[in-house]
Amino acid sequence: MSIQTLPQDRYPQVLEFIRHTEDADAQLFLSSALRNCPQGLQVYLREDDRGLHAVIALLPCLPPFAVPVILAAGDPDEALLLQVSQRHASPEMALGPKTVLERLTQCWPQAWLPQIGRRDEVLLKQFEAFPASTVAELTTRLAQPTDEATLIDYRIQMEKDSGVKLISSQEQARHTVRQLMQRQALYVIDVDGRLGGCAALTSSDEEHEQLGFIFVDAKHRLRGVSDRLLSDVCTGIHQRQRKPLTFTCVSGPLRNRLGEIGFRPVGEHLKLYFGQGC
Repeated sequence: MSIQTLPQDRYPQVLEFIRHTEDADAQLFLSSALRNCPQGLQVYLREDDRGLHAVIALLPCLPPFAVPVILAAGDPDEALLLQVSQRHASPEMALGPKTVLERLTQCWPQAWLPQIGRRDEVLLKQFEAFPASTVAELTTRLAQPTDEATLIDYRIQMEKDSGVKLISSQEQARHTVRQLMQRQALYVIDVDGRLGGCAALTSSDEEHEQLGFIFVDAKHRLRGVSDRLLSDVCTGIHQRQRKPLTFTCVSGPLRNRLGEIGFRPVGEHLKLYFGQGC
């Protein structure tokens, strides 16, 4: 097996391979990367005369994650990962379907960083729009440059609240916020005329848009702010003839709240964290 960077003209073949996997919905990060070709994307395959068996993609960052990320599909094996590891420094996160990532950990190269944590998630999809609240003092809009400083703080606080192993620095959070704003994928909600929370759309395909995160300032919680923000953002997705898709912790409170507004489980997802220690 020879390993080389996959040319972009072969990305449609890989997308077709992903589309026919059992966990295609959980591959939205990878599918979106292959469609949008972000800077620094490197893609490798395991294939033979019988066809394509595995895909490995590495990115220096993937908003809203500000660290090197690895994405995988199919059945990655030790030989593929070993050869990729000889060309690249270790990623700090892995994202994807639970079955694929558990296979990834079994083949993880010794030269790369060790695993320091995992987050088991459920993949949820909202099949129909859910009515928004009509509280007058709540207004959802696209984020503007004047919101940047507050949104950087929100991004870091959200990571701290969720207990993730890797917390963004100020510079990393700034990079994430600016990238999302440039793509018009970062929304905020004003409460009584002042910024009160945010939500981001991070990936998409022909059928879905992914709700990447939602955060409400502590002083505005328990006022229906998150419900309004979620409803407004998801209604926009439905109006674009797509369905909202998101991942959340299997045992987290957000799973129940999302279920109350029409999100239904459609698969399992996993986030893995790699580093020098906790």
